[in-house]
Amino acid sequence: MLLKHQSFLAILLFLFITLISCKNTEDTPQPAHQTQNLSLKMSTVIGNKPIDFTSVFTTEAGARYTLSSFRYYVSDIRLVKQDGSEFPITGKYLLINPATEDYDLGQIPVGDYKGLKFAVGIDSITNHADPTVHPATNPLAIQSPGMHWSWNAGYIFLMMEGSCDTTDTNTDVQTFGQFSHPMFYHIGMDMLYREVNLDNISFAVNASDKKTLHVQANLNKFFTGIDIKTENASHTMGSMPLATKLTNNIQTMFSVIQ
Repeated sequence: MLLKHQSFLAILLFLFITLISCKNTEDTPQPAHQTQNLSLKMSTVIGNKPIDFTSVFTTEAGARYTLSSFRYYVSDIRLVKQDGSEFPITGKYLLINPATEDYDLGQIPVGDYKGLKFAVGIDSITNHADPTVHPATNPLAIQSPGMHWSWNAGYIFLMMEGSCDTTDTNTDVQTFGQFSHPMFYHIGMDMLYREVNLDNISFAVNASDKKTLHVQANLNKFFTGIDIKTENASHTMGSMPLATKLTNNIQTMFSVIQ
């Protein structure tokens, strides 16, 4: 009888200790998931020279050109974790232009990453929404110069404007002197939305330091396989083959500077 009583007391004591242990675990504050601020530095070069709007540049095929404007939209930004899963930075649209290189992406989880993905363009739903609903500070708002086709109800994903030199052909009837030939590429429409995948660029985000990723676009890659002496104008519609070639080149323009 005494043995049964002792066994019963032992069980009660075990249950009491278990309950106290569980309560202490519940009451102990659990560490919050650590985050840190991430920003993108988006720079543009032509060959090994920073972009500007006064210099003469030369494509890899030897054609000369100047620029007066260059802008493009970045969206659907995702960080690739070491296990292959992705951390999406939702709702972030960036209008990249050479005058502004730094773009804040907000807080992301601390940890090790192995890649960066983003799209050049605007997703289909947002692309066909009303841009006038956005405040002036939003990249999706009406811009000046314009980045939206009112007649086509969609955004211009990438805009490049300038002039090119066609004089060495001596046969171009539109030639009136060096760099007198207009050059413009206005790339848009849903089918020309392109994803850029920058993998194998391992980087760490630490709790103690803000992190900046430097992404560089080499604009000469945009002209790969393009003869700007004859292929120097596209509003996308009406010149879809040229617009498609240029758009496919966008995916090769970018690299991460470590």
